[in-house]
Amino acid sequence: MKKISLICGVCCILNVTLNNIGYAEDPQYDCKTENQKEYCLDADNKPMTGKIKKYQEDGSYQSIVNYKNGYPDGLATYFAKEGKLKERVYYKQGIKNGMDKIYYENRTIHQLLNYRDGVLDGQQEFYTPEGKILGRADYNRGILRTGFCLKNEGGRLKKHNFDAQTIKNNAYNNLITCEAL
Repeated sequence: MKKISLICGVCCILNVTLNNIGYAEDPQYDCKTENQKEYCLDADNKPMTGKIKKYQEDGSYQSIVNYKNGYPDGLATYFAKEGKLKERVYYKQGIKNGMDKIYYENRTIHQLLNYRDGVLDGQQEFYTPEGKILGRADYNRGILRTGFCLKNEGGRLKKHNFDAQTIKNNAYNNLITCEAL
């Protein structure tokens, strides 16, 4: 009987401890934007390392961002109204680095973007709200190289490759997107 009481006591203590951990408030922090990079300090005025969760007025998430040494580092998730998924992007020392997924309200992917050290690099893809490919653009370290968009012409989809003038006039690290059909 003593074993059962001891086990129950330990379980109760663990349950209370784990519940308190699950509902702990986020630590206080102070964030500023400098040189187009967000930088956050914790309550002890030290560079933030950990996860910051921001909330909208209705209590749903606005963002969940991982920080390391004060800068966003790792996965950052952003939400639209009512907590609907809006974007998932990876950072390294406060700079976009890796896959950036942007979503429509219906949670289908709108854009798949690739960044290397804050610059568009590689294949970028654009989709319709139904999830069908709408176009692609290929960048090499921020410079548009090739791409196409599908356009509805008289009820038929027609592929339009980016012409030399469009490519030439595209500013460095400027994303060209395809309009929804």
